[in-house]
Amino acid sequence: MKKALRYLAILSFFLVVILLGWFKIVDFDVGWHMKAGEYIFSSRSIPRQDIFSYIAQGNPWVDSHWLFQVILYLSYALLGVSGSIMLRMLIVAATFGLLFLTVYRKEYYPASILICLLALFMSFQRFLLRPEIFTFLFLAVFVYFAENFSRSPRLALIIIPISQVLWANMHGLHLLGGAFLGLYLLGDLLQAGLARYLPSIFSSPQVTFREWKQKGLLFGLTCFALLLNANGLDGILYPYKIFSELKVKPTIFSLVAELVSPLAIKHAPFPDPSVIYRIFLPLSALALLFQAKRIRLAHLFPYGAFLYLSTLAIRNVPLLAIVATPMTIRNIYGIFDFVREKRSQVSGQPIEPIAGAGCIVLCLLICVSIVNNSLYRRLGYLRSFGFGLSATYPTEAVSYLRSKNIAGNIFNSSDIGGYLLWQLYPPRKVALDGRWEVYGDFLNNIQRLADPKYFAELAAKYQIEAIILYKRSWEAQLMLPWLQISPFWQMTKDTAVAVVYEKVEE
Repeated sequence: MKKALRYLAILSFFLVVILLGWFKIVDFDVGWHMKAGEYIFSSRSIPRQDIFSYIAQGNPWVDSHWLFQVILYLSYALLGVSGSIMLRMLIVAATFGLLFLTVYRKEYYPASILICLLALFMSFQRFLLRPEIFTFLFLAVFVYFAENFSRSPRLALIIIPISQVLWANMHGLHLLGGAFLGLYLLGDLLQAGLARYLPSIFSSPQVTFREWKQKGLLFGLTCFALLLNANGLDGILYPYKIFSELKVKPTIFSLVAELVSPLAIKHAPFPDPSVIYRIFLPLSALALLFQAKRIRLAHLFPYGAFLYLSTLAIRNVPLLAIVATPMTIRNIYGIFDFVREKRSQVSGQPIEPIAGAGCIVLCLLICVSIVNNSLYRRLGYLRSFGFGLSATYPTEAVSYLRSKNIAGNIFNSSDIGGYLLWQLYPPRKVALDGRWEVYGDFLNNIQRLADPKYFAELAAKYQIEAIILYKRSWEAQLMLPWLQISPFWQMTKDTAVAVVYEKVEE
């Protein structure tokens, strides 16, 4: 009975994991990733210059996501939009499967489920069809093998370098793999040294001389694997380039919600990731504090580094969740073991079935809230459970443009540029899309779109004959006030999410 209850509780948790990855495509950047993947697959080459925008045409483009894009395109080519959504579900399930298994102990499985649920709700906001979803998976792989290295060192020496090579060709944050391993190894090395001189404070890590050599080899292979990316040094430096460019574009930088610190988000409803983040932080810190006498620096160093990253931007919170969750669970196990040792006459067994049943009920309630979309409505998300494209996509307006024989270029707000590429490229290029790095100084002047004279110059320079604006976009806020009264532009299509203007013939 207890075994069946345990399996049922674990299955209910993974049902939550799968359902949280099962929602309609809502991210517009999927489009340009999809189209890039199609181009790379069909041409067997990676673009080095912009090929999608008439404004950025010919500008350098470091496509550090090319392998992700090919995988995304193949999932779409095989099973359509549903195939891409199933890809996302598979990656999310694999990530949290690894997290759960990293330090799993059957006698304390309810604690594992509850901590993993916190990690899940810290992360699910970022379950988008973007390259970073593979960063979550690969980081979970690194954490799993770091925690279980002594059990399977040879497998780790194979899986980790291969994962690093794949990661280096999928997402700019691939440096996090080597950084995590380096901090982990540094922590064990420092602890071994301190244990010799301060044995009353630091315990020596249980690492043999052979393991030290294997771990050193693993770190070396991982660092070498970083170089095996299609863009060489540019691929390694890509995230620094993006960050530096964003810092000099304060207007754009301040508008990107994912770059806001979770600590700066106030009055968010439960269970918003920023709220769960505030719950997880003291819980993980207290678990660490209670295990202070058994502290392991290999845990403390990565925890501190990823905690710092998480304070910088909401998009980094899942990284902390992945690194800190197994460590927090292990510390909680230590507390439970300590309690059992001190109170050996009191068995914890009667509590386990009650906790397991509670986990099942909690997970099933969460599942209902996901399927009926009440979770997303409560949080104000534009997501909806199921397959297909979200209603936020400007499908009607784009279909209208496709039916029109517009001679010149079409100007668009940047957020829907990816979808336009998905639907209209290669016959048509876009003005803007989500690849900020290729547009150079143009984004520095984005506020000038509020000036009709400035836009008239752009229209003449790039032969713009039509405009499509997503109503929620920054560009729409700047341009619609003067477009609505302009004698040179006429609104020809107005939908719930987008509006189309066409140039008035003189």
